[in-house]
Amino acid sequence: MSYSDDAFALGRRVATPLPAVFDGAVSGLSAAGAVTRLRRLTVEQNRLEAERAAVLTRLYDLRDDARRVREETSRRFVDDWDELVAEVGAALGIGRTAAGSAVHRGLDLRERCPRVFELFAAGVVSPAVVREVLRASAAVVDEDVALAFDERITAWLTARSGQSLSVRAVTDAAKGVLVRLDPAAARETPPAPPRERLEFHTRADGLVDLEAVMPKHEALRLSALIGPVAQSVCRDDGRTLGQRQVAALVALAEGYEALACLCGKESCDLRQARPRTGAVSQEIRALAVIVLNESDLADAMASGTADAADAHDHDAAPPEPDPDLFTPDPDAEVDAGDPDSSGIDAGRGAVILTGDPGITGPVTVEQAREMIAAMETQWRVVGRRNPATGEVHARGAGGYRPTWYQLLVMRLTYPTCVFPGCSTPSDRCQADHVTEYDHHQPTEGGATTVAGHGSPGNLVPLCGFHHRIKTETGWLSDLLLDGTVEWRHPAGGVHTVPPGTARDLLPGLERIIWDVPEPAPPKPKNPDGLTTAAKRRAKARRALRAENQLLRHRNHERQKVESEVRQREHEHACAESAGEEYDDTAPLQPPPF
Repeated sequence: MSYSDDAFALGRRVATPLPAVFDGAVSGLSAAGAVTRLRRLTVEQNRLEAERAAVLTRLYDLRDDARRVREETSRRFVDDWDELVAEVGAALGIGRTAAGSAVHRGLDLRERCPRVFELFAAGVVSPAVVREVLRASAAVVDEDVALAFDERITAWLTARSGQSLSVRAVTDAAKGVLVRLDPAAARETPPAPPRERLEFHTRADGLVDLEAVMPKHEALRLSALIGPVAQSVCRDDGRTLGQRQVAALVALAEGYEALACLCGKESCDLRQARPRTGAVSQEIRALAVIVLNESDLADAMASGTADAADAHDHDAAPPEPDPDLFTPDPDAEVDAGDPDSSGIDAGRGAVILTGDPGITGPVTVEQAREMIAAMETQWRVVGRRNPATGEVHARGAGGYRPTWYQLLVMRLTYPTCVFPGCSTPSDRCQADHVTEYDHHQPTEGGATTVAGHGSPGNLVPLCGFHHRIKTETGWLSDLLLDGTVEWRHPAGGVHTVPPGTARDLLPGLERIIWDVPEPAPPKPKNPDGLTTAAKRRAKARRALRAENQLLRHRNHERQKVESEVRQREHEHACAESAGEEYDDTAPLQPPPF
């Protein structure tokens, strides 16, 4: 069903009661009252959005003042803007790009369009109208032109206060104002989004929109082809990843397997595009990992197919499995544990991991089997079950670098970067030790472990940007028992990021026991006994984590007491309404479920 379908024609009915907090204020509204209330709520929503923009500019001002008076720091990879963007992204629950854009929009409103900001603060205009006004004037560089634009577009919006304005009408009005003030700054409007299938659409800015809708296994092959070609130039090429991907798609269609580098250096060996040796590529190797429960895996093996199981580590080539532990054996194959032995229904689902976030994600067992049948695949097992105890054992890491199987489980547990608001796929992230790894005394630092039986592990995916934020700023992460990642900022505020849903589809992941080999011998410490900055920072963070654990325990006890008080008051009120005498010393009644 689409949200554009006629709900009346579909026969939809409202039978579920409203949430209790809305019941009294909404249930008694008439049709006219509901429309009036919607208008008031829209004004209030607009005002709150404007206040959020104002708060962002205030936070920027505070951080800017602190930056100007602070002494030079020892940071190497992040600056004050990076730290501000991380702080805003965590507070708003959005990624790095969206957080930076939100700050810039607030600054543009305050500095470039103060009169539009006044309308926004009064709730007269919507966030969509404000975004379109700012987008239309983005190319204005002259301050006098910006001031005149702000005055004229505000007058236009004020004259139409209370009227229904479409975004297109605002776009045309802003463009009309700019054409008279600064024609060069007038923004071209792209056409409507293209429809399905394979279509080309010319845009007003000289580019072309291409949309292709295809089966997932075909998209996987195409993504695997484009990736290496887009990376076939040197670092000084100058083009963005998107530009190189488009060039790679055209080069593949023309019969080339490498791009011509545009760095301009005579010494560059990649200046010439390299054609293919043949007109058609006979074999395309697309990398994917299809993870199934053991019961579904056995059915696929019986049909003569095999599971695709290969992926790449962000900083090392995948090691070959230990033949003593991971030799495929139809009687002992374990991909994600045996759901039947734990009383969980079989066939709950599967997960596909690829290098393309548009293809990665949960699928049904039937879809996974279709992909297995459509591609040449091979088996790998995550672990072996002990027939005597039913425990699933897998090989863990004895040093700093995780094994390929640990990285696989980490990416299944956390599908994206675990920093609040970040959505970078975990396949493009780095494996971060939540509790810092001690290279000199490995047994004293954070272990190289992932989620398994009775433990949340110590490895989580962090994108390069947020990994540097954690390393060089005051952000502190901690891993709770249920796999939730807790973040604390030195200025205050706690943010929690839960694990993904893969463990619901693959319940055997929670039963893996990681067998860790003997740790590597410790490295000799500095002969002069000096403590490095990293060691001092790790020691301070261990102390902070201990304090945070105590705070969590106190908060849990306080919430438990408050919950008991509320339940006692509720039982007392129920007894009074029934005309009964309530015994304050009696145990609390259990919940009705």
